[in-house]
Amino acid sequence: MNYVSFSLIIFQCLLILFWGYWLFISLFGFWEPRKLKEKSPKKRFLLLIPAHNEETVIGSLVENLLNLDYPDKLYDILVIADNCTDTTPDLVHMLGASVIKHSSPPDEPKGKPYAIRYALEQIGSDLTKKYDGVAVFDADNLVSANYLKEMNKHFLKGDKVVQCFLDSKNPEDNWVTLAYSTSFYFANRFFQLAKTRLGLSNFIGGTGFCVDSKLLEEIGWTAKSLTEDLEFTIQCILRGIPVNWCHTARVFDEKPESFKASCVQRMRWARGHWDVTFRYSHKLLMRAFFKCDIKAIDAFLYLINPGKMVLAALTSLLLFFDFTHNELWVGSVIPWYAWVLFIIYYFMFIAYPMVVDIGIKSFGKILKACLSMSMMFYSNVPLYFWAFFTKKNKTWKRTDHTKNISISEMNEKTGMEGVKKTIAFEEINMTMNQVALSEEKNQTI
Repeated sequence: MNYVSFSLIIFQCLLILFWGYWLFISLFGFWEPRKLKEKSPKKRFLLLIPAHNEETVIGSLVENLLNLDYPDKLYDILVIADNCTDTTPDLVHMLGASVIKHSSPPDEPKGKPYAIRYALEQIGSDLTKKYDGVAVFDADNLVSANYLKEMNKHFLKGDKVVQCFLDSKNPEDNWVTLAYSTSFYFANRFFQLAKTRLGLSNFIGGTGFCVDSKLLEEIGWTAKSLTEDLEFTIQCILRGIPVNWCHTARVFDEKPESFKASCVQRMRWARGHWDVTFRYSHKLLMRAFFKCDIKAIDAFLYLINPGKMVLAALTSLLLFFDFTHNELWVGSVIPWYAWVLFIIYYFMFIAYPMVVDIGIKSFGKILKACLSMSMMFYSNVPLYFWAFFTKKNKTWKRTDHTKNISISEMNEKTGMEGVKKTIAFEEINMTMNQVALSEEKNQTI
């Protein structure tokens, strides 16, 4: 047996362990989500939106949030104008939401974590006095009308952290947005929903999550990594507080269209993931050992997921070399028909959420989604390699948002519930344009 064959055996054995664990969990995603009992609106929420130069998309989100199917007196909207140099604050004011301006001091890095922390510091003790929960959205998002009704149910049940279904605004733009969207559809059902069925903790997805205000005050927004959502999730699990999943409310996120932009974003995620892995893995293992906490073990396995991704890529490449050269069969622990079976299962796991959750029933579209997700998977491998060696680089590179889609357009595409009232957003846009023209004219004079 040569060294390549021996390495191939080791890679495959490790991969089988990962796959076995993933397959066991994912099987529980085929069940339908449990629906919580209807409850009268009682909980009060703060909707927090960090925004850096988001004048193109912020109006549609604010309009959307002002029209949620929840009593107006039970929630407030606060936009954090983070180092804005455009008309974002003015537009938010004209729409009727509150704005807090944040200018980063010279010694502070720029980015979403610092903007959120600043806003919470400014709110101070009013956070727990006025609100039961704090929901966080990105400026490019749209939200289903039932979002706060569902959060109210979860909080009345006693949940402390809740993540909602992550959907896409633009899944059909090109193969890049399709790959992003498909990976979220898959994770929603066979990662998040499946873990809920098993009593494991879910993971915050960066937007569309809601946190108990007292818990947020206790932990504080101390997460400073490039994946602050992952870091906050681990901080909660280390306190024995799981993240809960809501499959019935949705947040629609804009996916990058260009492959280059996607690489920049995924590099940021990869660096943040490695950073959190090295800082929290030992703490999770200690909790798992001393507290016999299965949620901590599960979280640890998720943190080392980049290693599984690289391992899977190396294994598949070695097996392909093995198959084509027919020289290293002694290293093939996984027979060829097992890989065929894996491909069939892979297609099924992609197809199921697209049919059940998204309503796509075209075989061609599902096959295209599988292929695009596979291409994205292999492109992740070099990114995770490079991110490992550059994990200390915490430079925040903004992803541009240009899809100014209204919630009514998303309702037509997805069949979501409509909004309860209408705001003349077009009129406000016209007013903003008139103000800009007037200021330009005055400057000319």
